[in-house]
Amino acid sequence: MDYLREVFDKKRIKLLISAGITLTVGLILVLIGVKVSNSLVDQNFAKRWVKDDSYAQVTAFFSELADFSENSAKELEYKISNKLTEESFTPENEDSRLWVSCYSAIGKVEVFSKSRSANVKAIGVGGDFFMFHPKDLINGSLFSGDTMMKDLVVINEVTAFELFGSNDVVGQAVEIGGVRHIVSGVIKREEGRLNDLAGNNEPTMYMSYEALSKNGKVSYINSFEALLPNPLTGYAKDILKKQIKVDENRFDVIENSHRFKWTKLLVNIKNFGTRSMNPKGLVYTYWENIARGIEDYLTPVTVLACLLFLYPCVIVLYVIKRAWNKRRIHRADVKDFAQRRLEEYREKRKLAKRGDEYEEI
Repeated sequence: MDYLREVFDKKRIKLLISAGITLTVGLILVLIGVKVSNSLVDQNFAKRWVKDDSYAQVTAFFSELADFSENSAKELEYKISNKLTEESFTPENEDSRLWVSCYSAIGKVEVFSKSRSANVKAIGVGGDFFMFHPKDLINGSLFSGDTMMKDLVVINEVTAFELFGSNDVVGQAVEIGGVRHIVSGVIKREEGRLNDLAGNNEPTMYMSYEALSKNGKVSYINSFEALLPNPLTGYAKDILKKQIKVDENRFDVIENSHRFKWTKLLVNIKNFGTRSMNPKGLVYTYWENIARGIEDYLTPVTVLACLLFLYPCVIVLYVIKRAWNKRRIHRADVKDFAQRRLEEYREKRKLAKRGDEYEEI
């Protein structure tokens, strides 16, 4: 009892309490980071697809000089499929898909309803865009980028009110570039400071890239996304990057799936002052700008959490060292105890041997 009082005096108890507090704060920061990163559904498609880490979501961003067209996207899909076949990847069954992809471009369109008009931001999409980017529907449904009906559009509630004064407008017709289109669905406007800063606070319309390129204003496809098998770290990213036959100074590939892991966030520290620079002339989508903003927030939070976890580790090691120094039994005592026990054992053996000899006589 006296030994415990010496080791855990008031000063050491206060240190252990402070260590517990910092550990708790660190855990709270970690939980906040996990909650924030999991809220970005655009970055977590791999988690929705499989429960383990066997798949990864990767994205290629292109500059205007890359001249990445819809034909380029189709060719890239073909090359990726061939590469996966060469690597002996196969779907689990005939009805399942081995991998999925989508592409998108940012443009502008002038939209007319029966009595109103509006200039809105248009996002031209192809492939399985809404699998990567699920939206909160108010009315109607989303469409597949590969649907034969290229005249379907999805609008956010801001656009719906500007054109119709209501969000109950599924099936209504709008005119874009003199061509009639049908409203397939109305989605909620994503709110929040980062959404506003990323340019997601304005009237927006989603439509097929083919329709946008014909009836609106759009220059090039700036984003190609894929969900690919990832048996090894970085495998999916490497597959996508090697199939893109564009000057490497005109595109960049990122892995979305693991970008918010603490190890990845700590790596951002070395580029913290320069990572926002964009020498390749890339135009990021609003969802990528939001993700990069979250990374900028979570990087210092991760550093702080690591420091908060380090402090209790140091305190615990200090208390253990103090307990060791205050111990009542030392190495020499243990050695002497062992020697005495050994000598006693030998003496007993000698006495037992003599007893046996005496019985024989």
